[in-house]
Amino acid sequence: MRLQTSTLVVAAAISSSATAFAPSALAPRQATRLDAGTPKPQVLPGVDLPSPADIPEVIKWPFTQQRVALFLLGGSLPGSVGGAVAGMLGQPKSDKGTTIGGQTVLLASQKIDTQIPNASEYKFFGNGNHSKNLQYLLKTNPFMAAALTENGRGFELRSFDTRDPHAEDPSASLYRQIISCLGGADHRVNIRFDADMSIREIRVYEENTGLLITKLNKCLGWKSEEVDKWASSALYNLGYYASCVHANMHVLHYLMTAALDESSKEFDAMNEWASFYATNVPNKYGQVSDLLIRKQPELTDLLRQGNDGTVKDTYALLTGSSGFGANGDKLRLILTKLLNVWTNDPTNYIANMLQVPKDKLVKAGILTEFMKHHDLIPDYAREIAEALKSTDEDKFGIAEDRLKIYLKRCSGFTSRIDSLEDWIELMTVTGIVHGCTLSYSRLFADADILRWRDIQIETWQAPDVNLHLKVLGTICGMDEHRHVMSSSTDVVGQKYDAKLQQVLDTYEEKATDYKESYKNEIMKNTYEFSNYGWILSDFCPDGFDGKQLTVSTYI
Repeated sequence: MRLQTSTLVVAAAISSSATAFAPSALAPRQATRLDAGTPKPQVLPGVDLPSPADIPEVIKWPFTQQRVALFLLGGSLPGSVGGAVAGMLGQPKSDKGTTIGGQTVLLASQKIDTQIPNASEYKFFGNGNHSKNLQYLLKTNPFMAAALTENGRGFELRSFDTRDPHAEDPSASLYRQIISCLGGADHRVNIRFDADMSIREIRVYEENTGLLITKLNKCLGWKSEEVDKWASSALYNLGYYASCVHANMHVLHYLMTAALDESSKEFDAMNEWASFYATNVPNKYGQVSDLLIRKQPELTDLLRQGNDGTVKDTYALLTGSSGFGANGDKLRLILTKLLNVWTNDPTNYIANMLQVPKDKLVKAGILTEFMKHHDLIPDYAREIAEALKSTDEDKFGIAEDRLKIYLKRCSGFTSRIDSLEDWIELMTVTGIVHGCTLSYSRLFADADILRWRDIQIETWQAPDVNLHLKVLGTICGMDEHRHVMSSSTDVVGQKYDAKLQQVLDTYEEKATDYKESYKNEIMKNTYEFSNYGWILSDFCPDGFDGKQLTVSTYI
């Protein structure tokens, strides 16, 4: 009976996911638009638009929703969601084959392997070497690299500090603050790295007492299996941390795109471009509020039977006790503060997120490819603003003033975004970072990582399956041409204003050249590419390994 009850609970949670993502039928992609103006639940306390009437219009059942539906509702596919639920629940976590169902349906429904040469040899979900996976992610992924702090001659991934166990000190890193929200055993894992990012030391602390319970040091000798075990725990932590920052980007973009769309309505050249960013953002924001971040239920809610909202609250991935297993109310406050950091210093996103000076990262070969794209942003923002201004200086000035005023009228945060250039810089850098969601989210298709949701229970429970399927669902639906610095519109054959189009064409070509050169480079080392390409390919061209530096409002 316990297994049957668990099946019903997780089925309800997955059903809510499918309802949020999927149309009643998989209609062809179309430009039919839903009515704007439907109020959305607040993801962060008090953070909202000045008026629900300002919510951008959204495409009805776009390509992305259809692809997510294929994943969540693909009952006819081998290893479908229904099969994954039945196949995982109650099975031992030590059986690494129990998550293959979710992996299979993700690859099949999203056609991820179509651009990979020798796809049969390619490890789409890694090779199980968690120590190496950890190093590659920290070196290449901007979500992950932002979690590193300096430590002597190298770096540290510090999730816990005995002097500040709840990460309440203002100096606590964002990573440590977010991981302090996680409940459960064995998440307090600190790892030190040499300058070349090889692991030097691991310390693990008991979650309640803060006592040191495990210490491994390379100089004293260790078993590689033990190192890999704790590396997998650190990867779970990093996946949670990155998922929280990712969700906060959707809040930011909901506010930012509504502001530009509303402010530019009397300036067609700007508004056409604004709508490319704004398309579908309310859907994605709504899914964050429906599936990821929700206010935690009161005790009376938990005791009340037949309360669908309580199931959603407890199964919310980032804030629910049956999601990652976090203190959701604490997390929402942390993310609200983070939103204010972004909007109060829009041209210094990377400087504010990184804990290690850029020159030290460069010397260690960390974020090398990311920085190439990042360094295009200031000129890209300036030239777009200049192109639009030269089209109609008066309308540009009015729209820019309205943008500044609109953002100051929003509630729950303050804004120092003082120009279109500021807006573009913040949207572009967060879009590039957001694209790196597509690699690390695959961690939760790996039983070795997923088990850390509750390491003390030996078999898969409903919350584990919920986490596994929902995280994979969030990376479905990559739609070609909706990448950062795209020159495309959402209407085939339509172009932007000529001056704007020229700038977009120029920077899309620069970004594409970087991606093509990088793809060719990483494929030269066939062993590295086969085993770690799933991490490295974030900076490859659209669709390669299902990756894209996405316009973050759509996926």
